Formats: sequence, C-alpha cells, structure tokens
Amino acid sequence: MSARRGPATWVVLGGAAIAALTACSGATSSVAPPTATAPAATAPGAPAPGTTVATPEATSGPDAGEALAGDPAVVALHAYLREQALAVNAQVADPAALPAFTATLTPAARQWAVPLLAENLGDEMPGPYPVGVLGSRRPTGDRVELSLCLQDRGWQVDRRTGAAVNAAHFSTGHAVVLRVGDRWLVDDVVSDDGTCAAGDVVAERF
Repeated sequence: MSARRGPATWVVLGGAAIAALTACSGATSSVAPPTATAPAATAPGAPAPGTTVATPEATSGPDAGEALAGDPAVVALHAYLREQALAVNAQVADPAALPAFTATLTPAARQWAVPLLAENLGDEMPGPYPVGVLGSRRPTGDRVELSLCLQDRGWQVDRRTGAAVNAAHFSTGHAVVLRVGDRWLVDDVVSDDGTCAAGDVVAERF
C-alpha cells in the first residue's frame, strides 16, 4: 500500500507511481501515474546529471541504505511513509485533516497518494512500511531516483488480534523525489515486482 504498482504488475511506501494494484488490498487502482516534471537546471555544487549518488562500495544492498541514510531525498521518502502510517492508524484520509501527510508530497503525488490512502484504511500499521534503499541516481540537481526494496504486503495487522493480515511479501521498486523550492518532496513510488528480501529492508515501529 505504500506505493503503486508499475505498469506490468503492481503498490510504498506509497509514494511515487504504482500503476495498477495496491500492495495491501490487491484491488485495481484507477489512479494514473503523476506527470513527470520538466528537468530542472543543476544547482551549483550539485552532482552532474546522470551521476549515481552512492559510494562505489555501497551501490546495492543494505550498505547503500547506510551510505544514503542522511540524503535529503531518502529523508523525504521516510517522512512520507511515516505520515502515511500515522494516517492509516488514525483512519483519516481527508487531505484537509492531514497537513503533515500532504506536506511530504508534490501536487502530482497527492493525486494518487490520497486515494491510495483512502483505499487502505482499516487495519493497524505497527510502523511505516519497511523499505530499503538499494541505490540512488540524480539525473538533475532537483530530481533523485531511488532504487528500493519494499515490503508491500504482510506489514499491516488486525486491530483486534494484532496478527498480520496477510503473508509478508517483498518487491523491488523505485521512488522519484523532487526538490521544490527548499524542500524535497515525494513525487512517485512504484513497485516493479522484482526480487528482494526481508534482509534488504529496515523495519521501524512506533
């Protein structure tokens, strides 16, 4: 539920563009992927377009997540996932009542993230959806593309019993995070249904 599925298969955290099914409910989503923004000029001191933002020894797996933990784009993704989980637990999907949630998203992302949230109210979130950052690419100074491993099922629990509502499932995906003014905002989160595992994500609990 954290993200949306890619065109061929699937949900985020939830985040920057799944084009078909939500990870929690498995229901078909009619939410279209957000329109890509025009590339922005590279800011002074920013990596050149096409630069991969990861140390040579940490381009994949858990090491990449550690190396990129303080990256503003990664921080923005985690902020989105946290606010999404808090909204699910409060059973609130009205964007007017969720300023902290909508503040993590670009206007385009709100067009899919709010309906996605509304479709997945009901169960309890023990914390934000587990996600692992496998790598990062910065095609322009104001756009970061994160390669992810997402736990897209088996995280939400029944409010009465505390049991997971379905079996754990992990999928690769990607997120697009844009710099808008002086802030980094999630623009898309998409699962591409590749293979990854529990060891590739970091689980945080409230």
